[in-house]
Amino acid sequence: MDRITTNTKNKFSDLLSKNDISQRTLSRLAGISPALLTMMLKGQRTFQFRHRDNIAMIFGVEEESINWHE
Repeated sequence: MDRITTNTKNKFSDLLSKNDISQRTLSRLAGISPALLTMMLKGQRTFQFRHRDNIAMIFGVEEESINWHE
């Protein structure tokens, strides 16, 4: 799967909508718990590199193009 490169930051919620995927499904695909994903999105926990890389790969975008904290 080719990754999309862009200069603008993608909002996390927009990526979920564009890919028709729920936060719960994304957490399962990324190998993290739904609670941990929620805490990371709220800024209560830090996204580790492996989480960012896995999620970017699932969305098909570059890791740098995602706004990790909305």
